[in-house]
Amino acid sequence: MRAKIKIKQLLFNAGLWYPLNRLRRIPEILRWFRTGHSGAAPHPVKMLVVESYLKKFRLDYFLETGTYLGETLGYIARRGLQCISIELSPELCRQAQIRFKHCKNIKLFQGDSSQILPGLLGQINKPVLFWLDGHYSGGITATAETHTPINAELKAILGHPVKQHVILIDDAHCFDGTNDYPYLDDLLRLIREDGCYSVEVSMDIIRLTPKKG
Repeated sequence: MRAKIKIKQLLFNAGLWYPLNRLRRIPEILRWFRTGHSGAAPHPVKMLVVESYLKKFRLDYFLETGTYLGETLGYIARRGLQCISIELSPELCRQAQIRFKHCKNIKLFQGDSSQILPGLLGQINKPVLFWLDGHYSGGITATAETHTPINAELKAILGHPVKQHVILIDDAHCFDGTNDYPYLDDLLRLIREDGCYSVEVSMDIIRLTPKKG
């Protein structure tokens, strides 16, 4: 794992990691297109989706829950945005601190996002793009009292005074009522009852955008 991290760090510093990773995953991307966009989109495709929302809504701030190996964080941070990432696992957070130690536009927080996010929101007064992906998924990922903090995360963001955020929730297929996930229909109903955001589900991403006016 450490050797892999060092190699990634070298490629990242040279600006080569993301172009090479995209080339490496071309077969996966082509399979996804051939199957009619069935299932979750490959990670490079999801990053294009995130970029499209950043451009469309002219957002300068990015906040994600679930740093993991830093793939998403590094991809977005290279645009020069102010980025915040919250990671539950002490080891994964430490690895991210090593990888991004020279990136002045990145702030990393270790801990449970359901507890850390509300405090961070108290310091935010501008629209943010939220990428919510801080769930337990086996392997080296960590878990707190619940497998996913999504209920607490979304409640905190919807209660924030700024109503012009863009909120993207990854892994829509997980919202089936198991492992502490709400049912997708219940989540969508909650968002619509809040009334401040339009919502749609596409490419396995639940997408909340501010309503016009």
